[in-house]
Amino acid sequence: MKLAILLLAATFTLAAASAEEIIKANLDKFDAAAKAGDAATLNALLADEIIFGHSSAKFENKAEAVAALVKNKPTYTHRDVKIRTYGNNTVLVNMNMHIEPQGFDINVLQVWIKKGKEWQMVSRQSTRLPKA
Repeated sequence: MKLAILLLAATFTLAAASAEEIIKANLDKFDAAAKAGDAATLNALLADEIIFGHSSAKFENKAEAVAALVKNKPTYTHRDVKIRTYGNNTVLVNMNMHIEPQGFDINVLQVWIKKGKEWQMVSRQSTRLPKA
């Protein structure tokens, strides 16, 4: 019985680590696609029902978010990335981002859901941080 519990716990631990690694890779893919204006990759990573919230309080649907990212090709860097896995199909990502050339910082929350075999971002919200 103890062995079965340990094996079950190990399975959940491996699943969480696997989801975290996939999301880290997806964050890198998203960043590269946004900076390159790669609409196909952005469309694959964003769920059809995404609500993409900006620190300006503007909210976009998928088509609007992809169009804006392709047009603007944003430049930013991440700091303090925290990835938390809930169950087998939900991941929350919190991070701070420095936006260039505007030179301001935001805090971002992303929600990723596993749909079939793929992970997609279903929600994003950001808040502008005060200057240090």
